[in-house]
Amino acid sequence: MDASAIEDLLMPATYGRHLARLFPVDKLLAGTGLTAAHFAERDRRITVRQALQYISNTLTLAEAPDWYMAWAGNIAEHFHGPVSFALMSSPTLGDGLDAFVRYFPARIPYMHMQGRRDGDEFYAELCPLIDLGAARPLLVETPLLVLQQYLSTVYGVDFSAARIELDYPAPGYVASYAHYFKAPLSFKAARNALVMPQAWRELRNLDYHESTWSHALRQCEALASSPERTTLGEVRNHLCRAFELDDRRRALPTLDEVAAALHLAPRTLIRRLRHLGTTYQAIMDEFLRARAAELLTNDRIKIKEVAAALGFHNPANFGKAFKRWYGVSPGGYRARHDSDVL
Repeated sequence: MDASAIEDLLMPATYGRHLARLFPVDKLLAGTGLTAAHFAERDRRITVRQALQYISNTLTLAEAPDWYMAWAGNIAEHFHGPVSFALMSSPTLGDGLDAFVRYFPARIPYMHMQGRRDGDEFYAELCPLIDLGAARPLLVETPLLVLQQYLSTVYGVDFSAARIELDYPAPGYVASYAHYFKAPLSFKAARNALVMPQAWRELRNLDYHESTWSHALRQCEALASSPERTTLGEVRNHLCRAFELDDRRRALPTLDEVAAALHLAPRTLIRRLRHLGTTYQAIMDEFLRARAAELLTNDRIKIKEVAAALGFHNPANFGKAFKRWYGVSPGGYRARHDSDVL
């Protein structure tokens, strides 16, 4: 299955039912082939293609470009059914996050999520599987606002200790973000993620009820991620672990090596990734691209050391790859980042 085929996958009509309360239904559904009657069916499922079309329609219909931020905050607690119950009833913050990362993508097939630890920080990352176009901010930021609402309501954390990273340029309405997001934000980052102290994961939920938590997990399992999504997360996590240690002689992990580490045949790994419209090379490219940008923000690391840390024995090859990723040399990228900080 290629990326275009992901648009034909089925997903719950949840977004549509909520959006139909904000916009004229006929205009909201223009070009989707759907009617208001479809949204009256509680268990109705629609294609990703249809969802992207009516979400695109909202961008034209909305009076203000930041409308979705208030909308996401208002519906956060009850928007995603058993996933929301799992968040609110989990034993610890970490348990809730893990449930969200595992089960939330079943409701949005165009997005992969993963959680990972990096030193003293924990990253809840969102990775779009297809080009979301102009709807990217809405579709990336809505899950982040849901998580923010959860952390605020259940744990009352100090968001000054966290941050939000977004991999696209700041939109024209960037001044509105401070009103809705409690954590500091950075745009043109290497990833889309809510980054928080690892220690937060140990925070206990005072409203934890074992029976509610178990019931929520059983319901979530009915929405469980496919083997393909699980494999995609395992590949990403394997790459993170492979690059944790400083090894200047490191070679880039091969597909066969990753498959062996995951106890899969290489053909099975290829087939599962293809089902999600991606390849091992594309995942590796994405990982190296994000990691390279992250390392270059540290002026104490020489560019040749960044290249070596990412498995490029020839700095010139790293330079070519980096220019393909960002359209600028590593040195140019670092200089631009330094000027943005200033």
